[in-house]
Amino acid sequence: MFGYIKIDKNELKVKDYNLFKSYYCGLCRTLKQEYGFPARYFLSYDTTFLAVLLAAISENTTDFCSVRCMANPMVRRPAAVKNDALSYAAAVNVLLVWFKLKDDWSDNHSLKAILLMPLMLRKKNKAKKRYPALYQSIDTQLKALSALEKENCSVSDAVAAVFGKLMAEIFNTELAGTEETRRVFSHVGFLLGRLIYLLDAWADREDDAKKKAYNPFLLEESEKEDVRLSLDYTLGELANTLQLLNFSKNQEIIENIVYLGLKQSDDSVFYETESPINCKKEKHHERPI
Repeated sequence: MFGYIKIDKNELKVKDYNLFKSYYCGLCRTLKQEYGFPARYFLSYDTTFLAVLLAAISENTTDFCSVRCMANPMVRRPAAVKNDALSYAAAVNVLLVWFKLKDDWSDNHSLKAILLMPLMLRKKNKAKKRYPALYQSIDTQLKALSALEKENCSVSDAVAAVFGKLMAEIFNTELAGTEETRRVFSHVGFLLGRLIYLLDAWADREDDAKKKAYNPFLLEESEKEDVRLSLDYTLGELANTLQLLNFSKNQEIIENIVYLGLKQSDDSVFYETESPINCKKEKHHERPI
């Protein structure tokens, strides 16, 4: 499910792109500080976007510092200083990676997954201890998702709704602020989860057919344009819901990701003739910045 959240660098001001990089680097450093160096390998735009959103609706200021990175030790770069939003996003990153590895082993007996799981076990336990309710919520929704898959559920909306609930639980954090803001923020997570699941399922149809793996679009008769219309509706509702939030910062970055980045992901899944630059799905282990 990783890889569909991206930025459109060409349409982002230099200062905003550098600001996004600062959050990315800050989350990378937070992962290292709280979960050890190997956890940085799984850093993704997905959880960086969560950190950017949490910072945007927070009244607290985000501090930045100048740091060196092993990727380019000769050059100093700005990075967001560890705060509650980055710590929460780091824990989410660790837990999602753990469950992804667990799922890959369960479904495909992935050698890579079984080799990486021992590496992530202590990190998962640490994140679970810090956020036990979050761990339980993710586990519950993934079990519900697995049950639908085992039943060969042919209703893509039903399966996508469960993954949406999982994301809603992640976004339903006290860091979002008031009860009303948490409700809106949680709905943002739901819509984002639904969008990501459907995009991923549609993109993986051919591979899943070859592997004889579960995919709701292999079981239901879905017209391409109907699926695209459903995704466009979800993306539109996501944009409208975000407008209910009061952003104190990072608005340009958020709008770039929602209006351009997610739209590019949508286009890349449905139109093979799209520019190769925009068609590439970001891998959760890539370091594009």
